[in-house]
Amino acid sequence: MGIILSSVGMVGLLAAPPGLLWQGHPVHPGCIRELRTELADSKPVVAAIDLEGCGRSNRYADEFETDGQVLRLRDSGEDSRGYFQYEYLGVLSTGVHVVQIVESGGGSGIFQGLLYLRVEKAAVLEDGQARAREMLVLVGSESLGDRDKNVIELSGDSVTIRRREFRGALGYGPEETVTRRVR
Repeated sequence: MGIILSSVGMVGLLAAPPGLLWQGHPVHPGCIRELRTELADSKPVVAAIDLEGCGRSNRYADEFETDGQVLRLRDSGEDSRGYFQYEYLGVLSTGVHVVQIVESGGGSGIFQGLLYLRVEKAAVLEDGQARAREMLVLVGSESLGDRDKNVIELSGDSVTIRRREFRGALGYGPEETVTRRVR
């Protein structure tokens, strides 16, 4: 956030727009959702998305909600209570973007995680026409548990995670802290 001075000398904060921005617009939550790893899988299936392709896709033409700095995509269907959301946390000194994701199928589970992403460029040939492709590449991830309390801090090339595990009726466990260097 930047500091601005008004004409009367009062100090205010200029809030950053929500979401991971590409060409001045937030990346659709559906595009970010493509990069998460299913709970039943140990490795990601999709490790990169074409930002222009995903942004112009009919698959993600549906509107999404904005709740402060969170972008949320609700599952379709009249009775559906499921959703996927993300919050852009910032960029590390290594150029890696960090987003926190939350997903619920509509039940009591609220599954959280971090995605570490980098924008990379490549030349591609489509129907004989060359174009420059900008891809959002998954360079790492971190599970943050089901309903755990998490505090995430970014500094330099590091992400510090303070986590308290949800233990159902027992409440929350003790705080554990880990720091990840992400390159």
